[in-house]
Amino acid sequence: MPITDTPERIKPGITSLSTREIETITGSATNLEERAMLDSLNGIEGLMLEKEALALFRMCKRLPNKARILEIGSYQGGSTLAMGHAIAGTEVELYCLDPWSNYLDQGDFADFEYSKISDDFRIINNFIKNTAFIGDNLRMLRGKTNAFAELLAGKDFDFIFIDGAHDYDSIRFDIKVAFSALRPGGFVCGHDYHSEGHGVVRAVNELISGAPSIENFGKFEETHIWFAIIPDPHFEYAMTDISDLMNAGFLTEALEKAYAAYAEFKKSECLCFIYAIKSEINRCNR
Repeated sequence: MPITDTPERIKPGITSLSTREIETITGSATNLEERAMLDSLNGIEGLMLEKEALALFRMCKRLPNKARILEIGSYQGGSTLAMGHAIAGTEVELYCLDPWSNYLDQGDFADFEYSKISDDFRIINNFIKNTAFIGDNLRMLRGKTNAFAELLAGKDFDFIFIDGAHDYDSIRFDIKVAFSALRPGGFVCGHDYHSEGHGVVRAVNELISGAPSIENFGKFEETHIWFAIIPDPHFEYAMTDISDLMNAGFLTEALEKAYAAYAEFKKSECLCFIYAIKSEINRCNR
């Protein structure tokens, strides 16, 4: 990419961008600050493409001061580094959640060389070394997403990047946690939205692109990162929770929550759930 030395510190916020503007966010030439960020990414083990790092950097650059970022899945800090460079000199907080352990037992790392994932201590130390420049803006949360779900709920994050386990159930759970933790109108995105990311594509299509109330959905061009602006994360969380209860066979509880959701949100999606649940209860009682 050609380099330009024109600084772009003052930029329009994320919510003022159209879906097309977000999709093409990496189309313009890089400046010196961005080139330095991309150069520092070299040598970090991971699967972050240059355009993907640039997309995260440019989006986070548009966050207001004192915003909050949550990253689910950090590994050795490639994506963390990109976002960290974007928030340098600000009061933006970057929370990174990762187990930093047992990579040998994780299917997502099945194709990695044994020597690269066998030493958990080396991996977490590499993360600390690669992200040390972020300083006090960085907070590490060591553990799986379910260990922090209650802690993260209601924290009004402005920006959430999901790159944890890539099986369907894990992605669905991470998106649900994101709904609980995101502020109204917040931005959520995630990695590995491609033909081989079957669990990712299925979960994202069900909960994000297939949701009638989420209009701003897309993918950064020349990347594998999907994105969406979520007008009412609390509503999306309620819908996902009801769907999970239905799939688990807890129909009575699902119906109660569907009625409560309709009373709160007055949206037709709630009525669709009520009808579907009552139909399933009647079928089971025959």
